[in-house]
Amino acid sequence: MALFCNKYSLRIMKKLLLLLFTIFTFSAAFAQLYNAKGFYTAGLDLKNKNMFLEAMAAFKKAIMLDKKFDSAYVEMGSIYAKTMNPDSAVWYYNKAISINPLMTTAHIALGNYYRDLKPNYDSALICYYTALKTDSLNKTTYYSIAWCYNAKGEHEKAIPYAVRALEIDNNYRPAYGELGHAYRRTGKFKEGIEQFKKNLAISVVDVAILYSGFCYTELNDKEGALQQYEELKKVNEKMAASLKKKIDTMK
Repeated sequence: MALFCNKYSLRIMKKLLLLLFTIFTFSAAFAQLYNAKGFYTAGLDLKNKNMFLEAMAAFKKAIMLDKKFDSAYVEMGSIYAKTMNPDSAVWYYNKAISINPLMTTAHIALGNYYRDLKPNYDSALICYYTALKTDSLNKTTYYSIAWCYNAKGEHEKAIPYAVRALEIDNNYRPAYGELGHAYRRTGKFKEGIEQFKKNLAISVVDVAILYSGFCYTELNDKEGALQQYEELKKVNEKMAASLKKKIDTMK
């Protein structure tokens, strides 16, 4: 009888411990969910799943619980930027900046708004330059500045910023696009060839070979262009074909 009671008591104790563990786990989960950080994390997950309305609701709850949650304001802005009412994004970006004037992501997001949604390249540049003050090693910011200067037709100014982006990341392909465009527009083909040689000495990037080849064609140096074509074939045949078409038009 005593042995039966001990087994029964042990079984009851195990069930009780399991119940307590379950209650503790759920309590911890709800505690995490019903605070600002929990809602913010849930919002990011929903946003990544393209569930934007649900994500917006989560970010709003995070803001309700923490009026100074700067990152939540930026995320709200990023969602509004994708909607039919993108102008609302500006308010959220500026709100984040008012809370945290040194918030790099907010300045970049506002710059992207003026670059892509409501083109005002001067306003975008102000945002990007401000972002550089807090993060001078952000390759995307340098690229964005180069992009804006190219869009403004100030190609000379674009060159050093595209070069700087590649100094940070020599494989950053978008910066090659802006750099190649700027060299071609300014007619600085020899300078372009020299710059791309420096980049290719660090790592072989197909876009660098392509734009180097284009520079040779602009200089009417068919031999140099063909050398770039042969190198480009080794890493990107499709891109090499586009360079070959250009070479074939040369006399």
